[in-house]
Amino acid sequence: MEYLTRSQIVLLTLFVSFVSSMATGIVVVTLMQQASEPVRQIITNVVEKTIEKAVPTIVEKPVKIVVVKDEDLIIAAIARNTKSVLAFSAPGADGEVISAGVGVVVSTDGLVVTDKVNFNNGLLTTTVNGTRYVLEVVQGEKEGSLVLGKLVPQTPIATSTPSVTFTPVTFGNPGALKVGQTSIVIGGRDGKTVMTGLINRFDTHTTTNKDTKEEATILDNIGLSTRFAETSNGAPIITLSGEVVGIVSIDESIGSQLGVPITTALSLMETAKTPPPP
Repeated sequence: MEYLTRSQIVLLTLFVSFVSSMATGIVVVTLMQQASEPVRQIITNVVEKTIEKAVPTIVEKPVKIVVVKDEDLIIAAIARNTKSVLAFSAPGADGEVISAGVGVVVSTDGLVVTDKVNFNNGLLTTTVNGTRYVLEVVQGEKEGSLVLGKLVPQTPIATSTPSVTFTPVTFGNPGALKVGQTSIVIGGRDGKTVMTGLINRFDTHTTTNKDTKEEATILDNIGLSTRFAETSNGAPIITLSGEVVGIVSIDESIGSQLGVPITTALSLMETAKTPPPP
């Protein structure tokens, strides 16, 4: 042994252990074969109990499945947008106050998107937290049907009165809509009437880039299965996820109803941010 290297000693030890294990196994098998049946049964039971204790039992917990119904999604979408829809009124021909459609709050400082037809009734006013506001036009396109306005207090607010922070809607992507999706509209004379329906079509047109010659499809109208009264003009079109994807535009003088994509409102907001040329 004194002439062996350390590696040779390790290998020799492993070899002896292997031979000993083989010999032990052979002896055990031989003895088991020679033993009587009761003895073999006892040894087998001991081995099985030892394995059961050594190997833990894995118990899978039952998985709780939560089913979300469309009804629950509609309720959540309404709750998310109720504070962002305002009902407007205007002076009538005989001095009475008439309903003049609704608008959608799009910023915390009181920017509102509505339909320009609502201004045909005259000065648009609404009440928020007890304060009367006038909607002043900030941005609008001559060919478009939507207008971006700003809520301005009709009478000066006392300095001791806390400033109002408006609740804006969350914008969705009209380009991701599918025919057959549920649509939720909040409008009516009080701005709190809820109507549901389906998105039943899309009206589009195609434009071609003069430089790249690439064609692009532009969404013009989100078709809705439900017809609305003029009191819901300017109401939001909301998905089950609670996102606003369009604005209802009604012109009863020509009998039309459109679902203007919310991208038009976003364009008005971007234009309003751009300072006028000197």
